[in-house]
Formats: sequence, structure tokens, C-alpha cells
Amino acid sequence: MPESYYTLESLEANTSLGYLIKRCGIVMTQIAERRFESQPISFVQWMVLIWLVQRPYASPSELSVHMGHDMGALTRVADELERNGLVRRERSERDRRAVELAITADGRRQAQAGKRLMVELLNELVAPYSAAETDLLISLLQRLLLRLQDTAQLTPPSDPQTGASNLSGKRRSTRVSTKLRNTPKSRSTARRARGARK
Repeated sequence: MPESYYTLESLEANTSLGYLIKRCGIVMTQIAERRFESQPISFVQWMVLIWLVQRPYASPSELSVHMGHDMGALTRVADELERNGLVRRERSERDRRAVELAITADGRRQAQAGKRLMVELLNELVAPYSAAETDLLISLLQRLLLRLQDTAQLTPPSDPQTGASNLSGKRRSTRVSTKLRNTPKSRSTARRARGARK
């Protein structure tokens, strides 16, 4: 077993992986928000739009998990984007009871304009580093993200036969257990148990 990197004596804020990443995220968000003050949309609104550019539809709950925003705050962001004609709400083709967000043509244009700002900002941030150092930093962060998602169990397990993510595994288990509870044997067992308690 490898030796532990951190100890009670050595752990400090300026060497803590969690603190450094959290602090970088906070400061970077503050800088990005200031850059977007000249734009018709905010940085948070741009994050929603650029997410929708990468996929045709997304549910509010998916966006909430991805962005780390509570549903109330995200709903207000989506409402404003819809009022400005940048997104639209549509019935899900997978579940007609659900509503999904889709980006409009104007939304795509705003997302692209905001992307230019982010390209400029990110190039400023990595300017002191060589291309090899930047590639290494990105690779390490990608590996760390996968590790965090695995630890938090945010990534659904893959089907060993197909390699596809089993997004509905829990729902299938629920349906199976419901069927088992409704079999004649299970009903007679339940009646005997109730009779014993009486």
C-alpha cells in the first residue's frame, strides 16, 4: 500500500488539493463574471448556453447537477434565457411528462460570442506555462475529475456486455421487486405473517 501523501501534521490550506481547486474556481468565476459585464448575458447564463450547444436537449435537473446550482436558482436563469429568446422549453421525447431545455439560434450566437471571451481569458491564464505544462495540467485535472466522480459515485456503472451506462438500473430493480411482492406465494406469506401478529 503506498504511503499516504497527507498527514495531520503536513496538511495546510496552501498545500490542500481541495482548497486550491476550490479557490481557483472561485477566483476564476469572479474574473469571468467581470468579463461578461459587457455582454448581454451573464457568465452563469453562458454556462447554460454552452452546455446546451454540446447536446440537443437537457433537463433542468441535469443542468442543476452539472453546474452545482439548486433548482430554484437554475429555474430563474432558464426563465430569463427563455424570455430573451435564447432557449425554449419543450416536452421531452423520452418522457412526455418532463420538460427539457433546447437552445435557439440566437442562443447559439450568444454562446459563441461568450466563448470568444473565455478563449481570451484562458489564454491569459496559461500564458506563463509552456504548451507541455498546460497539457500536463489539463491531463492531471481530467484524471482528478474522474477520480472524484468515481468516489462520489456520480458516474453510473457500465453494462459489462455493451459498455453502455446503466442509467435505469435502479428503476428496473424497483419494478422487479414490485412484481415479486405481488406473486401468490408472497401474498400468502404476508397473510400468514399478519395472522401470526394477531
